[in-house]
Amino acid sequence: MKTLFLAAVAATSIAAAPPPQSAGTICEAQWRDAARNRIVPVRIRMPAGTGKVPVILFSHGLGGSLDAGTFWAEAWVRDGDAVIHLQHAGSDSGIIGTGGIRAAMSIEQMRARADDVHFTIDELAKRRREGGCDLTRLDLSWIGMSGHSFGAQTTLSIAGQHYPMAGLNFADSRVKAAIAFSPQPPVTASDASAFGGITMPFFSITGTRDEVAWLNKVTPKDRERPFRAMAPGGKYLLVMEGANHRMFSGQDNIPLPGSTPLPHVREVVARATTLFWRWTLRGDMAAKAELDRLGATLPPGDRFEKR
Repeated sequence: MKTLFLAAVAATSIAAAPPPQSAGTICEAQWRDAARNRIVPVRIRMPAGTGKVPVILFSHGLGGSLDAGTFWAEAWVRDGDAVIHLQHAGSDSGIIGTGGIRAAMSIEQMRARADDVHFTIDELAKRRREGGCDLTRLDLSWIGMSGHSFGAQTTLSIAGQHYPMAGLNFADSRVKAAIAFSPQPPVTASDASAFGGITMPFFSITGTRDEVAWLNKVTPKDRERPFRAMAPGGKYLLVMEGANHRMFSGQDNIPLPGSTPLPHVREVVARATTLFWRWTLRGDMAAKAELDRLGATLPPGDRFEKR
């Protein structure tokens, strides 16, 4: 099927740089999915310690790499979560400069990304170790999913977004909660038909300048629509004043202006998302109560909603 995801947004990146230093242990590998004859590169961040920990998967945007989500992952690992960055062949940094940006925004690539997630969770259950990372510490009964831009679309798909025109559903019930940076509405279906079936806790994060005008017509307000269409209960929306699309990629090695998050954006997003994971992946109700009060702590211009 050649239907393009023209509403998917690009998070252009350069080739992956060496992983930055952070708390815990970092391991990299290229796992082969024999059923698809496909290599899935992963970067594993394990927190310090020896006990069981929840695990969060992170999916990069269009044209991205394993570097995507670094800022957010470092905060989550410091708080005691493991993070697995995924790289998706066909919509990763390999397409930069090829003229294939729009061709990569297809239902085929969305299927490949979702299958990368399913495969990675399967592998985490099979593997005991990857380099210096002890994978037996991962508590696979508590898995979170996150991503930026096209990775946010991947996250929505795994959380239960429906594609009624194509008759597709890529949901994975092993994922218990999700955070989407720069989500967006569906291309053809109604918001209700696309997102109404998402019942898990879900946190949408965007900014007042979160758009990619050269690629599509998705506005910053459009990025609030998935939140408003989901079933109530455990749904959150954070809108950051002055934050643009690239800031939510969670990395600073993108050679474009305005890519590094403003200090306020980085601080608030790290704090809010950490509270969300504490609640959804560890059952910490004090963290949920603090998250619910987040709006009262924000400066004028920022906005926080819950449903």
